[in-house]
Amino acid sequence: MNHIVDFSIDPATTAIVAIDIQNGFCDPGGSMGSAGGNIDMMRSTIPHIRELVEVGRTRGVTDIWTKQEHYADDVTKKRHKIMPHTLRWAAGPTGVKGTWDSEFCAEVSDLVESSEEVLVKHRFSSFFDTRLDTMLRMRGITTLIVTGVATTHCVETTVRDAYQKDYDVIVPAEAVGALDRKAHDASLWMIDRFFGKVLPMQDVVELLKGGSLEIDFRDGWLEHQP
Repeated sequence: MNHIVDFSIDPATTAIVAIDIQNGFCDPGGSMGSAGGNIDMMRSTIPHIRELVEVGRTRGVTDIWTKQEHYADDVTKKRHKIMPHTLRWAAGPTGVKGTWDSEFCAEVSDLVESSEEVLVKHRFSSFFDTRLDTMLRMRGITTLIVTGVATTHCVETTVRDAYQKDYDVIVPAEAVGALDRKAHDASLWMIDRFFGKVLPMQDVVELLKGGSLEIDFRDGWLEHQP
């Protein structure tokens, strides 16, 4: 099998998924930042996501925005014998429904408002109990460019589900972020080896502009980074 592929994307069958660019995760005044979490990497994704969406729109690429919402009185959290992740960190549940914390960051609010597709989710995966898969199939979309936060949680879980549903997945490395660099790198390694392809941001921009890229699928993402 030839592992070197001349790769390009079809705008009509491609969508950009921007995961959870919300105040609670990406604003210094949000619950994670206020609780002492290092949100710098997650916040740094914002201009990259803007660029991808703006370039994509010039060629008719669909952009989809997800919003993670928690409920203050979520009884499922209280039923657990093993403490849920939202109760393990100082911030507590991030993005509680109806709060400023759950709103999209101001830096992307205009893009969200002008997007055709905004999905609310309540778990890590953008596919779990949402209309995402149905909507993608109705639009004939087969390739996803997955961006957003956190690499280790909602991004990786969404990518895993996308792969299991037979979507091709591209992750622009600079357009995803997490609280911890080592964990972020581990997620990118897993995604690149098994579930999709991690590419530099500018390579993805060129693909969106109509360019092509020679990809060697035997090459690992992290092994070749400076």
